[in-house]
Amino acid sequence: MKNFLARQKQEGFFAIRFKSAAGKFTATQLLAIRELAEKFGKGFVNLTSRQEISVPFVRKDDFEAIEKFCAEHELKISPIGTIFKQVTACQGTQSCPAGIIDSPKIALELESRYGGRELPNKITCAVTGCPNNCMKVDANDIGIKGAVEPKIFQDNCIYCGACAKICRVGAIEVDRAKKSWTIDRDKCINCGRCVKVCGKSALRGEVGYKIYFAGQDFLPLIHDEETLYKIVDAALKYFAEHANPRERLGKMFERLGIEDLKKFCCKE
Repeated sequence: MKNFLARQKQEGFFAIRFKSAAGKFTATQLLAIRELAEKFGKGFVNLTSRQEISVPFVRKDDFEAIEKFCAEHELKISPIGTIFKQVTACQGTQSCPAGIIDSPKIALELESRYGGRELPNKITCAVTGCPNNCMKVDANDIGIKGAVEPKIFQDNCIYCGACAKICRVGAIEVDRAKKSWTIDRDKCINCGRCVKVCGKSALRGEVGYKIYFAGQDFLPLIHDEETLYKIVDAALKYFAEHANPRERLGKMFERLGIEDLKKFCCKE
């Protein structure tokens, strides 16, 4: 049975955390959480780092009544412990001008596949829509970042240099006199700004995903969702089979290295 009560330092009190839908709560849910906090807590809530709402100062004896209240108001209680935690996400293409991928959609799919899965230790996961990295994916056990791989169609290029000017990392060089265009792929952060600014369709972008494990980016750009999920499947399977009890993903890498996981992901 999963544990849904987070112990507090105050004797006899616990906190209950409510899952969001990739950072979203409806106004109706917020009103219900307010009512619950006033009825079973002390009338206030806390926000967690995983985009949950926490109601502190509830008592264990009230849990059955709280469960019933939650079922009536479509509130999902977050389990705690050594599990796959709620996936956090920015709004991505749903509302952000810089968004490259639909972050909430990816996060909700990951949540439906892995949320609450029992593991040797907790796994945190975040999805961010672009290289601005608002969700700090490299600070999570598993992080997914939207990316664009720019491709040149030189017959359309007029060598105006707009792409080089907008590039924040100086990855693009344009020589109008020599009619040359070059990109340093090692410098490129796959933000897609150069693709957006090109008015002649000389640059086109292929949208993809960068995946990080314990802050490390060692796999090539992924270009479709199903491959992304297969890699997460493989990584979680490897973690379940090779991690020691209570060992975090990063500590497992320190002990075993990353080459075996890299091979395992590619094989799977």
